[in-house]
Amino acid sequence: MSAAVRSVRRRAWPALACALLASLGARHAAAEPGAYGGPGPDPPLPLGPAADEMVDPRLRRIWREGENRWFFSTTLDVGWTYLRPRGTVGYGRPFDRFAGLDANPIVSGNGVGGYGGLRFALPRVDLRVGARYVRSFNREYLAPRPSYTRLDLTSTAGDPAQVVTLEAESEFSVPAGPGDIIGLGSVSYVGNVPKGQLVFEETLRVIVDPPLVWRARAGYLVRVGKARWHSVGVVGDVLNVPGRDDSTTVRAGPVIRVVLSRHLEVRGSFVLTFVSPDSLGLVGGDFTELGLRYRWATE
Repeated sequence: MSAAVRSVRRRAWPALACALLASLGARHAAAEPGAYGGPGPDPPLPLGPAADEMVDPRLRRIWREGENRWFFSTTLDVGWTYLRPRGTVGYGRPFDRFAGLDANPIVSGNGVGGYGGLRFALPRVDLRVGARYVRSFNREYLAPRPSYTRLDLTSTAGDPAQVVTLEAESEFSVPAGPGDIIGLGSVSYVGNVPKGQLVFEETLRVIVDPPLVWRARAGYLVRVGKARWHSVGVVGDVLNVPGRDDSTTVRAGPVIRVVLSRHLEVRGSFVLTFVSPDSLGLVGGDFTELGLRYRWATE
């Protein structure tokens, strides 16, 4: 082999090695699943006949992607004072468009219980019908009076309250400008309360003279961020208890949602009471969310 040929080969090896490393690096980047895990535009599709080998079609960025199917999903809310696991068995696309059965335990510092019911969801409409049971640790049934304070709610002298609530609730949203108009309406039938007595409904956060409670919520959320996944806004609640001489409770306050991925969100609601026949302080407000929400579903 001549000296000239050997010299050319020595100069060619570094170039060939660099080309090989660049090719391997490009293939690894195209197959990297982390690129699909959060908000943002779709990653560029690889070129060539081997494209399907480089992209896993099961990797989803948002829940509305994918086909209708039977699924099991869970939602776990974790906050400073609560832990709320929920499960759904249904058909459709989880957390987007489906029909199914909801079930979840209820555990808090004030009581234990559970909820179960039917649920029908579309991208901007959500309807559920079900029953909720709560056994209180430190709340009793209440003797009738025009108004109550927070101290009236806490007692262990008598039998703890055990409440069964039948509830139908519908939520919706409508695009408007840079965000969405949101609304909620529900009717609740509160049962298992001794005749002539009242009770504090733990989920609605209002004192009820059974059986009926009406609730309506309206608000506006502004979508923010590059992909407009996050939202911040304000909501107002009106609750009416016909059995208490049509007593009305009015609440209002800010809500926030920060989407970290399709699985993980930061959520908060700080809805204070402004009008009420009672003086319950923060107990009568809607602070049901101040923490993380994790969502998972079978693929």
